[in-house]
Amino acid sequence: MWYARTDDGYLFGEMPKHAVETLRAIPMLVESSDERVRSRLLPETYEDPEEEAGWREHAMPELERLFLSRAHLVQRDLDTIQRMEDGSDSWMLHISNQHVNAWLSSLNAARLALYVLNDMTEAHMARGGLAKASPKQQEAILRIHFMAELQGVLMGDDYDLDEDPGAGGAEQEP
Repeated sequence: MWYARTDDGYLFGEMPKHAVETLRAIPMLVESSDERVRSRLLPETYEDPEEEAGWREHAMPELERLFLSRAHLVQRDLDTIQRMEDGSDSWMLHISNQHVNAWLSSLNAARLALYVLNDMTEAHMARGGLAKASPKQQEAILRIHFMAELQGVLMGDDYDLDEDPGAGGAEQEP
C-alpha cells in the first residue's frame, strides 16, 4: 500500500481488501447505537446530575450531528474507491483536503468504537498485547493500528504503509 500527497488531498493506492473492509466499516462504527460506543464517544462531562442533563439536552445533539455529518463525508469518499487497473485485488482511494478533518474525527471515533466493542483494555494495546488477545481482539488491534497510521498520514507524518500495521507496539514479544 502506498500514499501520495496531491494538490487537492491524499491518494492511497494498492490497498488490500482487508484495508478497504476496515475503511468501509468506519461509518457504521461511528453511527453505532451500542451503548458502550455512545458512552465512549459522548462520555459524562459533569458530576452534577442537573448540569449533566443540561449538557445532554443542549450540547449532545449537536455533537451527534457533527459525528454523523463527518461519517457521511467519509462514506461519500468511500463510495469512490476504485479497483486498481493492474489486475490485482487492490484498491485506490482519494481523500480531498476538505474532507481530512472529517476523516481524522471518524478514524478516531472508529478506533474508540472497535476498542470498546471488543472488550479491550490498556494491556491489549501495550507491547506484547497482541499475544494476549483473542483472535477477534487481535483483528481489532490490527485494524486500530491501521487506522492510526492513516490518521498519521493525514496529519502529515511519514509512514511506510507496507509495514506490519501492528508494529506500533502491539507486536508479539520475541
